[in-house]
Amino acid sequence: MHISVKYETGKVFAYFYKDTNFRPKIKVNCHVSIVCLCIHGMLVYSFHIYLWPKRLLHQLDTWIKNFIWSGDINTHKVCTVSWKIMCRPWAAGGLDIKPTRLINESLLLHLAWNFSSGDSQWAGLLRKRFLKNCKPINHYFQSSVWGGIKEHMETISSNSVWIVGTGTNIKLWTDNWLGISLVDLLHISPFLHKQLHASVADVIVDGVVHLPAALLADPAVASRVADIVLPTAPLLDSLVWLHSSDGKLTSKLALNFLMPASISSPWAALIWKSCIPPSCSFILWRIMHGKMPTGENLRRRGCITVSICSLYITTDESSDHLFLRCPFATNIWCWLGAILHLPFNLVSFAALLSSVPQNSSSQVCDIFVASVVHMLHGIWLVRNSLQFNNQTISLHSTKVRLQAAISFSGNISTGKCIASDGYILDALSVSPHNRRVSDLILVH
Repeated sequence: MHISVKYETGKVFAYFYKDTNFRPKIKVNCHVSIVCLCIHGMLVYSFHIYLWPKRLLHQLDTWIKNFIWSGDINTHKVCTVSWKIMCRPWAAGGLDIKPTRLINESLLLHLAWNFSSGDSQWAGLLRKRFLKNCKPINHYFQSSVWGGIKEHMETISSNSVWIVGTGTNIKLWTDNWLGISLVDLLHISPFLHKQLHASVADVIVDGVVHLPAALLADPAVASRVADIVLPTAPLLDSLVWLHSSDGKLTSKLALNFLMPASISSPWAALIWKSCIPPSCSFILWRIMHGKMPTGENLRRRGCITVSICSLYITTDESSDHLFLRCPFATNIWCWLGAILHLPFNLVSFAALLSSVPQNSSSQVCDIFVASVVHMLHGIWLVRNSLQFNNQTISLHSTKVRLQAAISFSGNISTGKCIASDGYILDALSVSPHNRRVSDLILVH
């Protein structure tokens, strides 16, 4: 199966081929995130087992990056927003794109966990072949699977702990069953590890851990042994992941563990809604990152251009002026604020988004956010039509188009409204989505 992705007249098409010499079998209209999902989905089964070359994974990320900015994987354009920002989660102001290298590493970390903690036949076979005294072998073995597992064995060891059951599967000295292994707690030389073969079951007598008195003389060892609670009935030993609630490491937890930490942005959770077209939210996303190709930003990137506002000829073009302070934009903001009975704060884009009330009903909240997003998108379309096509769009036609777009988003919103929202819904021709009777609670 082969895939080819193309960008045609503002739409994304993915062509699926049964063979490279055959004609396209399926043509699918999809969004950028769907294309990334298709590319990752075709490789995920291989990522589960094999460690891919870093150079090849970097090439796959380059194709995805080229497609986002140019619509073609083979056409390179200037990336206005860095790849690191685009790979952040939605709540952190990114596009939640997972780098292929990170996906490969997280799935191999999950495979290493199954190798260390699983009781399946393949795990037991590989442990017999590639482990010696519960430690990875140092000499080379020709294997297409072991290389990816070996890289994450140290991560598994430092982020997991053994829960003592019968103690037969836990090495007394080298395994982590006290929060830290005894060889590390007592600073035993690595040259002596090969001679330490005892298991925890060897020191369990009548349901109590009995260590030699010389070991219990160390306060650190004695306090850790005192915290061990043994089961009253025979149970199998289990290896638990320290960063999960149930002790199991899933693929999602492995991805979150390897993903760099990021700080949530208050505006990022607002702009991406199912009732708003992603292409419109993408404009606001670029504005919040300061990466719109206005005259101000183009000069900052080294482009020699005449920076003048296309809508108000006497002023330099900047994002703040074009979307917030231009007389054309100010007129529309006042008109929209009068309809919504909402005074928009035009000091900055952050203040503009903070003007959206958070205590309103969910449908009206979606309408408020959609109004801001469609407003910014509409101003940008008017600016481009005048600058590139020399087409003057009247203020009235802009308001009609904006009202239709806001009405569409309000009608497809999944939110619910209350009785007091009728004046806003009627002004924008939005059908009310009333709550079901079963959702109402009678209070005496």
